[in-house]
Amino acid sequence: MRFPVLLAVLSILPAGLAAQAPDAAPSTPVETIELAAFEPTREEAVLEAYIDGIIAAYMREHDTPGVTLSVVSHGRVLFAKGYGVVDAQGQIPANGQETLFRIGSISKTFIWTAVMMLAEQNLIDLDADVNQYLKGVTIPDAFGAPITMNHLMAHRAGFENTIGVFTHTDDSGLSLTEALNRDMPKRVFAPGARTSYSNWGAALAAKIVEDVSGVSFETFIKIEMLGPLAMSRTTLSGPTKMNASLREHLAAGLTVEGGGVKDAAYMQIGPYAPVGAIASTAQDMSQWMLIHLGRGAFNGVRLMSKKSHEILWSRRFNDRPDGADVAHGFLTKTYRGVEFYGHGGATNAFYSNMVLYPELELGVFISQNSADDRTLVSTIPDLIIDRLTGGWTGADLQPADVSSQTLVEYAGTYLNNRRSFTKFDKLFAVSVTAQISVDEKGALFVETQGKVRNYAPLAGKADVFEDRYGNRIIFGRNDNGAVTFFTDASSVHSYERVNTIQNPATLNLALGLAILFSITTWAGAWRRQSRPVSHNAMGVLLNRMSFGVAGLVFAFVGTMVWMMLDLAAFSVADLPAYPSLSVTVMRGFALVVVAAAFASLVSLWPAWVRSGWSFWRKSHYTVFALSLGGLALMLVIWNVVFSSTG
Repeated sequence: MRFPVLLAVLSILPAGLAAQAPDAAPSTPVETIELAAFEPTREEAVLEAYIDGIIAAYMREHDTPGVTLSVVSHGRVLFAKGYGVVDAQGQIPANGQETLFRIGSISKTFIWTAVMMLAEQNLIDLDADVNQYLKGVTIPDAFGAPITMNHLMAHRAGFENTIGVFTHTDDSGLSLTEALNRDMPKRVFAPGARTSYSNWGAALAAKIVEDVSGVSFETFIKIEMLGPLAMSRTTLSGPTKMNASLREHLAAGLTVEGGGVKDAAYMQIGPYAPVGAIASTAQDMSQWMLIHLGRGAFNGVRLMSKKSHEILWSRRFNDRPDGADVAHGFLTKTYRGVEFYGHGGATNAFYSNMVLYPELELGVFISQNSADDRTLVSTIPDLIIDRLTGGWTGADLQPADVSSQTLVEYAGTYLNNRRSFTKFDKLFAVSVTAQISVDEKGALFVETQGKVRNYAPLAGKADVFEDRYGNRIIFGRNDNGAVTFFTDASSVHSYERVNTIQNPATLNLALGLAILFSITTWAGAWRRQSRPVSHNAMGVLLNRMSFGVAGLVFAFVGTMVWMMLDLAAFSVADLPAYPSLSVTVMRGFALVVVAAAFASLVSLWPAWVRSGWSFWRKSHYTVFALSLGGLALMLVIWNVVFSSTG
C-alpha cells in the first residue's frame, strides 16, 4: 500500500453497563458437540467449485501469488483451502490448514471480543471514562466529555490520525504504554460526533485489556481465546519471535515486479501488535468465525453469553440506522438485504477480509499474500451472496424527483476525517478529498481518488443517498441545519466539509501563482539585461532580492517533487524510516520560503517609495509578494512548517 493511499489504505443508551447488564457466563459447561466428517451437499459442492473458478480467474488476471480462504456454514467448516504459492521461488503451495497469512486489522476483532468478555465480568463499564482503567496513560480532558470504551469500539473517540503507530520496529524495545504516550493524538472532535478509524484508539483498548486483566494482551488471547478454540496456528508474534514450527509455515509477502515475483518488505508495528500483527490459517479463522456465528459459543466453548454477544453486534450510536456503521468494533452494513458483520485487514503485502452473515449462518475469510490488487479480497464475499441469493444486477438509478437547486446544498469539497490536524502529515490529506457535485437532472456525484460514483436520494430518507450497488452515503448537519459532513459505505470513514481556505484547491492555487510570478520575475530580469537599469540602490537591492526569492520558489518546488516521488515509493513497511530525508529538506526550504514571503511583504513600502521603478514594475513586484504571502499562509495552514512530523 503506497504512502498517500495509506494516509488516505493507510465509528444512545442509558449510561453505565448496569443498564445493559449481560448475563453472566454459565456455571455449568456447555454440551460438547463432536464435529463428525460430512459429505458436502450438491449445493455446497457447486459453491466450492464456483469459488475455485473465481479465485483461479482472478489470480491468473492479476498475477496474485497466493490466496487462502475458508467458508463456514450452519456450524460447519465447508472448506479451508489454499491456492497458489507462498514463496518467491514458487516452490511452497498455500495450504488452508497449515499456512499462516497475516490478517492485519482483523486482529482488532480479538481486541473487541476481549473487551466484551471483560465487560461481561463487570471489569469494564463500556460507558465509563477509560481513564479509570488506564495505568501509565492519561487521556487529556477535552470537549467537556470523557472518552468511553463505547467510543473506542465505534471509532468515535474523536482522535486525529497519527502516523506514529506505523513507525516502530518489532525490536524497538518500547512497551505499549510508552508507545501510546509517545504517539498520543490530539482530540479534534467531541466523543461520538464523528466516525474516524483509529489504530491508536484500538491500541488504547488493548492496553485497557492488559491493565484490567493483569496480563499482556498476547497472554490474554492465548489463554482466553486461542487455547479454548484450539487455534494453535494463530499467533500475535512477529517472525523473529514466532515459534519455529509456525515460522516455517508463514506465507511470505510478495510483490510482482517486472514480470517476476519478489519478496516484499515485512511490515513491523512493534508495540502496536494487537491492532494488526496476528497471523493465522484459514482453518483457525474458521473457528473464529464459528464462535461468533454461534453468538459467543461453539462446540462446547463459550467466550461470552449470548446476551453479551448481542451487545457486541449491536450499534451503540443510532444516528445512521440506514447506513454502514461500527457495531462495537465489528463493521456492519447491509448487502442485498442481508446484514453482515466483519472486518478487513491490510499490511504491507497482505490483504484480508472476514465477513459474517448471521441471518444465513455463513462466514467467509480470505487472505492474499500480495497487496498489488485487492479486488478479490473485497468482492468475493459479495459474489458468494450473489450466488446464494440467485444473482443480482445493479439498480438503474432514475433521475431524482428533486431539482439540482435542492441538492446543491450537498455540493462542495470534503476531507476525510482520518487525517492529522496538528502535524506535518496533514498535508497528505489532499489525497483523501471527496468532491461532490450535482447535475441539472438531480443526480449527485461523489469523486474520490479519481473515481466517480453516481448517487440518488433514497425515497423517504432525508440526507440519505444510494448508488446502483446499494452503497449509501449519509449527510450530517450542524445545529443551524447546514450540511457539514457525510459518512460513506465503509462503516469507518466520515468526510468534513471544508471552506475555501481549507480547500486543497486553494493550496494548489497559491503554489501555482507563486510559480507563475517567479517565472515572470526571472523573465523580466532576463529582458532587462539588454536595457539600461536604474542605479537607485534600493531598486537594485530589491531586484536582486526578487530574483533570489524566485529561485528559492523553484528550489522549493523541486524539493516537493523529490518528496512526492520519494514517498510514492514508500510502503507501510518503510514507515519506521519516516520522516525521510526528502521530507526534512522540503520542510527546510518551506521555512525559508515563509521567511522570504515575510521579507517580500515588508519590502513593499520601499518598493513603492524608494525603488525608482515604473508603475508596472512596482505592480508586478506587489503581486509577486502577495502570491508569496498566500503560499506562506497555505504552508502554515497545512502544517508544512511550524509543526512536528512525529
